[in-house]
Amino acid sequence: MAGDGTHPDGGKRSLIARALRPTWAERKRMLRVEAWIFVGVSYGLIAFAHVWPPDFRNPSPAYVGTAWVAFMVRTLASHIGLILLVIAAVSAWVRQRRLLIAVLPLVVVTLGPDCWTFRPRSAPGVVGERVTVMSVNLLSVNRQTQAIIDEIRAADPDLLLLQEYTEHWHDALGAAIGQAYPHVAHNCREDSFGVAIYSRRPFQGPVTMRVPLGQDAEPQMRAAIRIADLDVAVYNIHLLPPRRLDYIVESRLQFADLLEVLSSESLPVMLAGDFNFSANSPHADILGRLGFVDAHEVGGWGRGTTWPVNGFFRWIPGLRLDHVYLRGGLTCATCRTGTGYGSDHRPVICEIGLAR
Repeated sequence: MAGDGTHPDGGKRSLIARALRPTWAERKRMLRVEAWIFVGVSYGLIAFAHVWPPDFRNPSPAYVGTAWVAFMVRTLASHIGLILLVIAAVSAWVRQRRLLIAVLPLVVVTLGPDCWTFRPRSAPGVVGERVTVMSVNLLSVNRQTQAIIDEIRAADPDLLLLQEYTEHWHDALGAAIGQAYPHVAHNCREDSFGVAIYSRRPFQGPVTMRVPLGQDAEPQMRAAIRIADLDVAVYNIHLLPPRRLDYIVESRLQFADLLEVLSSESLPVMLAGDFNFSANSPHADILGRLGFVDAHEVGGWGRGTTWPVNGFFRWIPGLRLDHVYLRGGLTCATCRTGTGYGSDHRPVICEIGLAR
């Protein structure tokens, strides 16, 4: 068989034969075509994902499904970028100049934000005291409580925000660290939506156990504590994951209601929890326009991924789904992620204070 796709007698091979048993020359041509198709589709998807209007109250299945595609493209942009980087490297190696020129802008757009998180930066100035804040998704079915309890003790937070809080976790944490936290508000549930706040500082006024977000009213918490003689509103939030159509619709309604709540909040705000969206999402863009900054982007370094910790997907570059957002003169001196052994999320640990 000749290398140009012909039989030894000079006859052409059938289309089926070339598809099922391609020669090396045929395979190289197929790979070039596939690379061009992937690059073209990537341009279209990324452009679409950034121009699609984020109407979080629109319940139309067609709109929500399309918005979900845009959301996932932005969420997985760096993963798309890694594939594009391979295409760029191979194109440079085999001297496919036109393909290389076509793919390089996409590599910059998709991987540039992640690369930017590794830049050198100095800690922002903080006036007066610092409060250590720790936000942890415990994983409701996680029975390996001791590892996370040890991690909480090592971090020694002044303010502990917990998601997926169950009776089992309430008993374990109460016995282990209850004496260190005289101010506790909790809503235990046996599904994935219990929440709790443990604080060394007294709450300034009553704690709202159910901030009204969405239609199903999963518990979302608001409390107020004092930092450097300033009352600060603390929100402990867990939005639904976008894994089913009804969850996607409800999560979008939750976020729309959260935006309204935050727009009317008069105090400086610390907004923390498991949001189930990344820093590349339209959700994060809107919070930025409302004056919020991500503590990791101020006081952290690197990608700061928090999910997943376990399972097969832990071998794939993870996502930062857990955040601490700040507004109203608050800043973050340091921010890091923990281990989260036994959970599927890493905790976020920050030092928060007033900006200089």
